Amino acid sequence: MNHVDGIDADPSVLTETAIRYAQSFRDRFAFKVNVSYLRGTDWRSSTATDQNAAANSRFPALNGAANNPAYDAWNKYGDENNNNVSVAVQLNGKTETFNVRRTGYWEKDLANPIVENIKFDAGLYWRLGSKAELSYTYRRGQMDGLFQRGNKIQLNDVVVQNHKLELKGADYFIRGYISLENTGDSYNLKPLTDNLDLTNKSNNAWRDAFRAKLQTEINAGTELAEAMRLARGVADQGRVQPGTPEFNALKNTIIGINNWDHASAVAGAPATGGAWLDQHSRVYHVDAQWDLSKRVNIFNLLVGLDGRIYEVIPDGNNFVDFSKPLDKRTEPGGKNVYYKKYGGFAQISKTFFNEKLKLVGSIRLDHNTEFDPKINPRIAVVYTAAEKHNFRASWQNGFRFPALFEALSFVNNGNVRRVGGLAYINEGLGYLENSYTLASINTFNNAVNKDVADGLTANNAAIKNKALLEVTNLSPTRPERINSFEVGYRSVLLGHKIVVDADAYYNRYDGFLGQVEVAAPSTGKVGSDEAVIDMLAANRTKQTRYRVYTNAKQTYDNYGASLGLTYNFYKKWTVAGNLNYNAIVENKQKDVFATGFNTPDWVSNISIGNRELLKNFGFNVVWRWQNTFYWESPLANGDVPAYSTVDAQVNYRFPKLKSTVKLGGSNLLNNRYIQYAAGPNIGALYYAAITVEGLLTK
Repeated sequence: MNHVDGIDADPSVLTETAIRYAQSFRDRFAFKVNVSYLRGTDWRSSTATDQNAAANSRFPALNGAANNPAYDAWNKYGDENNNNVSVAVQLNGKTETFNVRRTGYWEKDLANPIVENIKFDAGLYWRLGSKAELSYTYRRGQMDGLFQRGNKIQLNDVVVQNHKLELKGADYFIRGYISLENTGDSYNLKPLTDNLDLTNKSNNAWRDAFRAKLQTEINAGTELAEAMRLARGVADQGRVQPGTPEFNALKNTIIGINNWDHASAVAGAPATGGAWLDQHSRVYHVDAQWDLSKRVNIFNLLVGLDGRIYEVIPDGNNFVDFSKPLDKRTEPGGKNVYYKKYGGFAQISKTFFNEKLKLVGSIRLDHNTEFDPKINPRIAVVYTAAEKHNFRASWQNGFRFPALFEALSFVNNGNVRRVGGLAYINEGLGYLENSYTLASINTFNNAVNKDVADGLTANNAAIKNKALLEVTNLSPTRPERINSFEVGYRSVLLGHKIVVDADAYYNRYDGFLGQVEVAAPSTGKVGSDEAVIDMLAANRTKQTRYRVYTNAKQTYDNYGASLGLTYNFYKKWTVAGNLNYNAIVENKQKDVFATGFNTPDWVSNISIGNRELLKNFGFNVVWRWQNTFYWESPLANGDVPAYSTVDAQVNYRFPKLKSTVKLGGSNLLNNRYIQYAAGPNIGALYYAAITVEGLLTK
């Protein structure tokens, strides 16, 4: 049971039921079947933190979320940067320009909190002789729930299937699998909200209605914050309201359209933009491994090969056929898109000095066909200085190729097209070399607004402040690289009563992958006066916005350490704890995007338990804590407050009934917390579970 406090949902039952059956025949053939079903009410995301509090900081009356006309809440959608309109009115004899955002909708009105998960798998196993086994496994999962990436995705009837065939021997295996994904009736909350608002009025029409009412109220002497509220009410007239049949009907229409471009600008017209996430993809994978140690004798030798192909069916929205002309690219269908990688490795290990010293060296070659081949070496040393005192050290070089979405996406989301970083996607668009960063555009427009208020025309103010615009100058995406160093120590002391495990690491990232939002001018090349004027907030229609997956221009260093202690202090009583520290070195130079390290500095937990306090009865209690840290992502930025939780569990075995009963709670004291910006508010979960094993065995 969760939501016991009733804050954002009534107390709700979460159920999970699973059954497993396995059988073998004459030690040659066997099968097993697993089925499970989970259903519950998820935690709600309802944080009202304003990410745009400084939008109108020149006007003290507009401070605070209740008065800020450019309010951008963590868990509200449709009030983001692309929904900003610039409203200029006459105030106190001067032209004043305000940043105003569309109203948007709260997440609770858009997403379904019910989570359902159905899983099934079955396996067939044949023993071939005494040392080999051939197996086939089929898995199928169907899920509903809410998923957070750059936006929130409502998953509805998502189906993932997997077929796996494996031949395994005493010193080798070869296996292959195919995974198939269908996203069903899933949808993206951001374009859903945009199109709910834009079906009523275009941004320009909404701005004009807002401006006219605001000017009227200012002329009548209405206090500024109240005038803003009245102007919003007029601009929002005709907008569908959550909970009404009109809202539900329009919502269902929009989530049935696989096109995230904006809706019709005609008031009352049906939506032409949608929010449906309609993706079909397949993954083909094969890998093999062979232990040659018995054939070499001098040292242990392990070799392996693997290959993987992603196949994407273009939907014209998230993924497209790039061989099409630009004006046809977002039409559904076309040639399937393939993203390929293959590689191999060899690992040598050998012990010395009566097995006190072990050396491990490996080298791996990986080739993604969109990039040059990459070589990854690794060296590790383990040394036993004395009995039960073990030291370890390792160094490795690694590469991460851009993931499928980072490489090949082409989706228009909130009038900002997210594009993969491969060079050929940029052809004909020019966002790599002919764009300004969004951060500099915002700074530029703030300066322009001040100069307009002092009497300059918008165009003259733009030319005056052109130096504030930062040309992006991006390169095509390349693989992210890491050099990692680690040392550690492990020991068992005082007659196996104390276990100590400590390690420390240092990582250096080159080409750190992330996203940067840019705007390409439509009138001229960057640097020209025409391009500068295109960057005015009032000229939003002359800018083409892109969110580009690219590499950081700086290198980044990340380091940390951990210490774990376990103490068996009396009979079967155990107390354990660990402390982890992680940090990233801040660079002095500004990069093209925020790194999104998104990791607390300090994380710790302490537990105490006894697996058999009484006969067949045991328990465990765990306290967890982490400190405050700053979260950065395309969806939300802000502090994640420190939190601590207490988890506890007791269990009792009934041997004659072949059963175990567990009672417990996660976040036992129901201290609400969030784990990341715009994430759900998590409370207590109390549970009872019974497991019955071996029902059909003699």
